[in-house]
Amino acid sequence: MELNKHTYKILIVDDNAVNIDFLVELLKEYDARTVLDGPSALEAVKEEKPDVVLLDIRMPGMNGFEVCKILQASADTKDIPIIFLSSDHDTQSIIHAFEIGGVDYISKPYKTQEVLIRIQTQLKLRRALELLENRSLYDELTGVGSRRKFFEDADRWMKQSAAGIPFYLFILTIDRFIDINDEHGYLNGDEVIKAAAVIVKKSVKIGYALSRFGGTEFFLVFTGTTEEEALEQIQAIEATSNKVRFKQFPDLKIKINTGFSASDPNDTSINQVIKRAHKSRL
Repeated sequence: MELNKHTYKILIVDDNAVNIDFLVELLKEYDARTVLDGPSALEAVKEEKPDVVLLDIRMPGMNGFEVCKILQASADTKDIPIIFLSSDHDTQSIIHAFEIGGVDYISKPYKTQEVLIRIQTQLKLRRALELLENRSLYDELTGVGSRRKFFEDADRWMKQSAAGIPFYLFILTIDRFIDINDEHGYLNGDEVIKAAAVIVKKSVKIGYALSRFGGTEFFLVFTGTTEEEALEQIQAIEATSNKVRFKQFPDLKIKINTGFSASDPNDTSINQVIKRAHKSRL
């Protein structure tokens, strides 16, 4: 996995000017920032979250271990990789560094290639985890949101609804999809599913969130609009779907069935909104 180095932010925390100069020069291809003490490190992380922190252990006042514990205790910063820097070579310090959340430990005096490789390893791992996280939030076949993303976003929608700002949920399904699979095969069935997502994207003209909930079932949510405007978008989707044709199967038509529900301020769970939408067909 090739790294686009200048896009990665590295925070160097050390009170020794010689060490800082060495690391800054070594990491000149990265977006590197330096601070001299623990409190400044915490402030810097708050201002702009780095991709990795190089953290000296021995600093006056707040030492590196204390900084790490604070970062690990916050949900916003606990996933930032922390590589400890230290002239201590004793086993107890190294073990403690890993116990409190450090991902690596670089001993001084620095060895140039070792420092670079250890940093690159952590950045590649972080990038891989981000890609994995992204895959879990977006449907691989259609590129729209996944079931997981729907439920994560639903927390925000439910809070807004409780405050008097409703949202509108439409459950879209492809009519006779089992017959389509039987007649044209599963690979072509996948093309129909992808086409359904494209139909929504091309038809809807206001803000929306689209998720593939499973199989041929899509959840379409509108917020910050009126029920009338939301229903107009569904009419546009239906109009577009009526025009879609497939070159290899010119007689194949897509019909989208729709269930609908508006949120209620008294709803305590998104499942209540989903249940009403399943029962109500437009």
